[in-house]
Amino acid sequence: MALLDIRDIDVSYGKQLTVKDCAISLEQGQICSVVGESGSGKTTVIRAVLGLLPGGGRVTKGDIVYDGKSLLGLNKRQWRALRGHDISMIFQDSGAMMNQTRLIGRSFVEYIRTHESISKNDAWKKGADMLGRMRLPDPDRIMRSYPFQLSGGMRQRVGIAMGMTYEPKLLLADEPTSALDVTTQAQIVRQMMELRDEYGTSIIIVTHDIGVAAYMADKVVVMKDGRIEDQGTREHILNHSENAYTQKLIGAVPSLGGKRYV
Repeated sequence: MALLDIRDIDVSYGKQLTVKDCAISLEQGQICSVVGESGSGKTTVIRAVLGLLPGGGRVTKGDIVYDGKSLLGLNKRQWRALRGHDISMIFQDSGAMMNQTRLIGRSFVEYIRTHESISKNDAWKKGADMLGRMRLPDPDRIMRSYPFQLSGGMRQRVGIAMGMTYEPKLLLADEPTSALDVTTQAQIVRQMMELRDEYGTSIIIVTHDIGVAAYMADKVVVMKDGRIEDQGTREHILNHSENAYTQKLIGAVPSLGGKRYV
């Protein structure tokens, strides 16, 4: 049984149909890259999985099944139990999602105490330990820093550390490397793959960069204009797909960390 099964969903904002007939299946420990141009519906799909569609967006057809249970219709208490523990999300710029006037440690402690009955001191230690596991130097100094005092790569590692605190089964990553230079990008991508190897975490990474997808993914989903244009194993998509749009994306691949992976 698949860990996540997105079953032919439509997503609408009012009368505007944004995503049509999207179907993606993900096994435990598998990495799936969703690629395509801006506005193709990539982010909408993963936000639908986590029940975080903005502006009144809703799934109007199909189903999203996680670990054998439908996610549609969960109440706030059920979502609170699921988010962070079973399913976590990393955003494009994790630092921008944090309160710039609060220490990272205070935000991290609040996040941990939202999910667990634990003292502030123990939550602080747990947060610092997670930062260390993400190979961030001097975790206690980072806990006492503000987001704007860190580089983009360090902020992303903080976001990954928060997302992995409870070793979720599923990690949703929304353009987690797009704002980073290629060297830092490569480091973050490798670190996410290590999470899969260490914890068996399944990952859906949304990206417009098929080079990142080629490096990471077991399977690739290509989206265009709110629909799935093409999908298959990495080998099929990169070397055997006859889809014209897929071939166009592959032809535009930049290097990752100074090396081409396609």
